[in-house]
Amino acid sequence: MAFNRQIIIAHYTLPPVVGGVENMLEPLARIFAQNGYLVTLLAGEGEIEGHNIKTSLIPELNPEYHHVRNIQRIMRLGSLPESYEVKLHNFLRKIETEVGDIEQIVIHNIMTMPFNLTATEAFWNFMDRNPQKRFYIWTHDLAWLMNEYQDSLYQRRPWSLLKTARENVTYITVSESRRRQMVELLNIPRRNIRIVPNALKFEHFLRFCDSTSVVIRELDLFHRYPVILIPTRILPRKNIERCIDIVAQIAEALPNALGVITGIMSDEKETGSAYCNDLRSYLTSRNLAERVVFLDDLFPRLNISRRLNREVVHDLYFVSHLVLLLSSDEGFGLPILEAGAARTPIAVSSIPVFREVAGEGALFLSLDETAAVNATRLAKFLSEYQSRSDLLFKRVLNDYNQDRWWDNYLSEIFEG
Repeated sequence: MAFNRQIIIAHYTLPPVVGGVENMLEPLARIFAQNGYLVTLLAGEGEIEGHNIKTSLIPELNPEYHHVRNIQRIMRLGSLPESYEVKLHNFLRKIETEVGDIEQIVIHNIMTMPFNLTATEAFWNFMDRNPQKRFYIWTHDLAWLMNEYQDSLYQRRPWSLLKTARENVTYITVSESRRRQMVELLNIPRRNIRIVPNALKFEHFLRFCDSTSVVIRELDLFHRYPVILIPTRILPRKNIERCIDIVAQIAEALPNALGVITGIMSDEKETGSAYCNDLRSYLTSRNLAERVVFLDDLFPRLNISRRLNREVVHDLYFVSHLVLLLSSDEGFGLPILEAGAARTPIAVSSIPVFREVAGEGALFLSLDETAAVNATRLAKFLSEYQSRSDLLFKRVLNDYNQDRWWDNYLSEIFEG
């Protein structure tokens, strides 16, 4: 196959940094490489390497980079630091150097999320300067429609760029629900937004990590019922308190119940730091430390690297009795696919995108109900569950399979 095309894929960070977008970047890069592209991953931290794939780093892309953290701390209060224009100009020059004469540039989430506003404006200015290039704004989340970001967004540049549409770019998002929100926020026609759903590569997913047996022994998982996996980052919109309350309610009838929260705490954006502390205090105040555990607390004690988080979580899908995901807002909901691939029952909040992705394959819980009512429905679901996981498995295999990603979605967008 002749490699006469090049593409840049940009995001804040790459694996082994843990995150939902990070998880999809390596398979995405490999699919482009398999279909005749020379791929450059542009990020602030991490690395993805392979045949016809390389990584280029601009440290200032990483929201956790110390200069960026200092700038973001000031900007959350609505001010621009004195050095902002200089750093913006320098950032733009670095992007220009890294992109060079490459004509196709994919930008993941940077243009709609506030984690690194200098990066947002630098890419915006780069697009202004290079109208001849083909830009793809791949949108997973929309800060202006998320409650947790409202206090740190302002009706002026650069914050306003996060809700401003650009002409002559291709918008991509991960679900019909997100597309509807983009139409509302950006005021662009629905037909101008393409959908490429998240997907799984099954031979990679159905593979176990050696460290998982250590976790299983430590938590005595094979003697706990039900083991409820809560595969989520530590953010307020994930409604982890509700998950904790449900585990507590179920444990009243089933004292061996255990909830396992998978998110990495130390690497979260600053918006999640206080929330982590609140959750720990909440567990302590309710005497639930034996009912709900954080993997991120367990790993150091077991001498397991946090970089193995994804591998261990993958395996826990297969040994858990239920997956619980109660977000108030999501762009997609990758744990639904993972639960389906593992054929593990899943209960999710009744938000439109989860209904879109799961179809009839999940139990939907209303966030308007009390935790006690949710728990009662879950207990009944566990006792009667027979075939929904099989339905979801088939849906994931057919509709969200990475092996079909290029033919079903990407080829038409990037080569059409």
